[in-house]
Amino acid sequence: MRVTRLQALGALLAVAVPAARASVFAGGGVRTSPIDVCFVGDAVTSRPDRVAQVQTFLQEFSFAANIVFTGFGQCPAATQAGGKDSYPGTMRVVLPSTSQSGTGKVPTLNQCPMFLENGTYNGKNDGWGSWSNFPNDLTPNRSCLYNLKLGDDPWDGNPYLNHTLHEFGHGLGLAHEHERSDADKAACATVGGGITTGFLTPYDPKSVMHYQFPACGIDGNYGRNGLSDLDKTALHILYPQAARQAEFQGRTVIPVSAQLQLQSWWKMRGANINVVAKNFSWKIDGTQRGTSPDFTYSFANPGTYGLQYSYADFLDRGYSYSGSVRVLSNADFQSLMAAETALL
Repeated sequence: MRVTRLQALGALLAVAVPAARASVFAGGGVRTSPIDVCFVGDAVTSRPDRVAQVQTFLQEFSFAANIVFTGFGQCPAATQAGGKDSYPGTMRVVLPSTSQSGTGKVPTLNQCPMFLENGTYNGKNDGWGSWSNFPNDLTPNRSCLYNLKLGDDPWDGNPYLNHTLHEFGHGLGLAHEHERSDADKAACATVGGGITTGFLTPYDPKSVMHYQFPACGIDGNYGRNGLSDLDKTALHILYPQAARQAEFQGRTVIPVSAQLQLQSWWKMRGANINVVAKNFSWKIDGTQRGTSPDFTYSFANPGTYGLQYSYADFLDRGYSYSGSVRVLSNADFQSLMAAETALL
């Protein structure tokens, strides 16, 4: 890879290792990428514009994290497994105004467990309120024809971007932001609820996972602005790159008179770092020198030193980084900075 002079100067000023940059984790697992999406009934042919719109909207997730959606065709027919029907497709979507009704008992040739109480349909899927299964619901609900219901809104031909992201956000493992026990009731008295754990970030009224509260000026899932910054942070943590590299920000080329000052990129982006990560380790030349999200270290002499950084996330996935720190004499550092700045 060719490194430009501008890139070299960037290394002097600030190093960050992330691939990309809400949120409440529902404890319902995460998907395995790529995630296949299909539409039940004749939606692909009877409502191609809406299907294409959903596909376009979902690109917001791919821009934020390692989330890849594939498919977008008609859902395959059920297959037999152990004498029972099993529907292929990870996210099986039903849309209104298609050949497949999205209201009432969810169709199945076996017994779909959704909306049943003591084996009897409870009526809670009547009407066109949207919903989605969490990742861990895929296996127990394999016998259900669809597991994500996406209504049309707001009935003026311009569906809300955030509504689609909201329902698929559930499908990726996120719960309702407005139901957090730490929601800001001083700013909006009607928010708040019984969710007390899984807070990946601070309470976020801009999240697509938040319901709309017009009296409080919160658009939430009825907005068109897309994922909030904290939504993106949470999704990036939930869905990291396959090669999980420990992410940090700070200078790794410094004068000997300055301290090395590095910080967890997740913390810098606003994550609740004590929730999302643990077991921090910063090593210089193989010797551990720090165990917190923030790392400060002083060098006695110029030279090139090994830097190793690692941690685990709240799902016990490990992350690591191995590189170097260049410590220059004050004169050499000033000369390098002057030379690189002159090339801009």
